Amino acid sequence: MVALIARAHLTPAVSAAVDDLLRANPINPALTRFCQDRPNDPMADAATWADDVKNQEKTGVWHYVDIPRTVQTMTSLDPWCPPIGPSVDGKNRPGCITKAIDYELGILKDISRPAGERASALRYIVHFAGDIHQPLHDADNNDQGGNCTGMQFFAEDRPTNLHSIWDYKLIERKLDQDKLTQTAYAGALNTRFADKYAALSVMKADDPVAWAWEAHALAESTTYGKLEPRIPAAAPDPQSVCSAERDKVQALHIAVGDAYFAQAMPVIEERLAMAGFRLAILLNETLNPAVR
Repeated sequence: MVALIARAHLTPAVSAAVDDLLRANPINPALTRFCQDRPNDPMADAATWADDVKNQEKTGVWHYVDIPRTVQTMTSLDPWCPPIGPSVDGKNRPGCITKAIDYELGILKDISRPAGERASALRYIVHFAGDIHQPLHDADNNDQGGNCTGMQFFAEDRPTNLHSIWDYKLIERKLDQDKLTQTAYAGALNTRFADKYAALSVMKADDPVAWAWEAHALAESTTYGKLEPRIPAAAPDPQSVCSAERDKVQALHIAVGDAYFAQAMPVIEERLAMAGFRLAILLNETLNPAVR
């Protein structure tokens, strides 16, 4: 949906450039894709690719920046975001989402790079624009951005984690409740938040660090902040164990239901719109043939 919202604001030349690059350098058809209901749009189809390849590409840590909940003053992200480099442990290449966006933008801008590399960079940028606007990709409570939590989600049989609730469960519930397709919902959000795009279009769009802090504040005020009972903010502990954190949260017996849904969805909807708008501005600046 972030990609669909962005598409509505690409210039005709940039929209064509996006499609040309993606279609000439397609995703490997043998790749297992997590999302099976992707809209029939090249950029929307590409939007989830970075998740599908993160293990083989060693880019798992590029999808987030673990700013502790206890840090409330905007400062350098360097303590939680090392420079991007080659894998040193066979598992992950160092870095975080803010540096990954800058890194992949450099590749996309460089028309001397092989087209396949630039297509991959474009897919990363589309995906990371969505990830960085999801508050739990920018906040941590010794719980891997909410992944190491356990709570009741409506009437589901098994506990789930807060990260998946914000990644897709609340959105899926909204789509089902209102009988909306992804495309229709993206169109509705694009219309509802049109005034924000008008304001953003005259501002600097390429500031991922500011986006991360913006989302981090929303994680504290809403994502964690509206849970009942509250999960206490914990001092960073590099020795924390995921299973222990999950058990600790599950012992609080948090139930996510209608009240939380009503408080979270306005934030999620604005996050989706802002991600799409900023992605469009970023791509219009990067791929505009008139400025290359």
